Amino acid sequence: MSAKNGSTRSYRSSGRLIVCALAALLAMSALFAGTASAKTPPVTHSYLALGDSLAFGYSAKLYKENEAAGDPATAFEAGYVQDYARKLHGAKTFQTQNLGCPGETSASLIGNGPIGAALAASSFAATTEAPCAYQEAWNAYHIDGVGGPLHVSYAGQSQLEKALELVAVDAAYGKPVTMLTLNIGANDQLHAIAACEAEVKHEYETEGKSKYGATPEEAGHNCIVSHVPGLIATIVKNTEAAAYALRNGATFGGVNYTGKIVFQAGYDPYGVLYREGEGPLGGKELLAGSLGLAALINTHEEEAYSKPPAEGGFEPCIANPYPKFNTKNRLEPAHLQAWTNMLTGDIHPTPAGYKVLANLMKHDCGGE
Repeated sequence: MSAKNGSTRSYRSSGRLIVCALAALLAMSALFAGTASAKTPPVTHSYLALGDSLAFGYSAKLYKENEAAGDPATAFEAGYVQDYARKLHGAKTFQTQNLGCPGETSASLIGNGPIGAALAASSFAATTEAPCAYQEAWNAYHIDGVGGPLHVSYAGQSQLEKALELVAVDAAYGKPVTMLTLNIGANDQLHAIAACEAEVKHEYETEGKSKYGATPEEAGHNCIVSHVPGLIATIVKNTEAAAYALRNGATFGGVNYTGKIVFQAGYDPYGVLYREGEGPLGGKELLAGSLGLAALINTHEEEAYSKPPAEGGFEPCIANPYPKFNTKNRLEPAHLQAWTNMLTGDIHPTPAGYKVLANLMKHDCGGE
């Protein structure tokens, strides 16, 4: 799948931004030359991580603890990115650049800048949103409970724009990006679920019934099901568009990324959290139909992304945690309790869960 020619002006605008950033950073390099310890192996490669709160390494517990200490950026170092970085072949010669943004959707990853406009006008017809609300809210308000700083700041840019810049800069420094990981789409799903919950709630409050079903639970489930095709289509087209931009970075004034892409599929945190007879639901999914939804999205993503680039795919190595986290037997409740924070209402992994994600990536996709 190729971009339409009508977006050349947007490509050129975004290209100038990358070229200017590259020139500035190269000029600064002389200031730091020769300062590294002779005992430290030189950095020869870069690992670039893109994604949402899972790439960031987020957990609500850590956020609250560090917010109380006055620094919500501290201690988010137990995510799958950090764990996977330690498993890379020759890890000591890799630098890790983690762009993960909590709350990121497939549209906000692209952003609403020149590159986003170009991809929206292309044959991908990507959707766009303002970038990384977590970072922008923190920069704008800097108050408790509103976002926080990222591992790598890219204020005023989208995650994709920053990624294109770093691929170019790292290549110029002689430490090219040779590993890129990506997870995205979970927040698209959460937004769709929240929208259905709000719609059904409004229907019952104003009409006493819902067009989606006879009970609130049935209506909520059916609403989500009715939006699944559009949800999947949005996640897929946006992710393919972002990957296209990375693979064709020279088109945007940068450098083409030719290395490995590891795409991490999703697990279902709303699966069966309690064994039969335990807990408030006793062996039922926390969100009815969530297991089927997560499996369906993973299947569609794998089919779409594995297609040749000419057909829109980008042929990543796909690491799928669903079979491990959501084993359909007696192990699923134990896994969700040990590997996620769902017992406290937080969908994010525990440190042990993040390690499982990293181990799976290493097992399925190797270290380079």
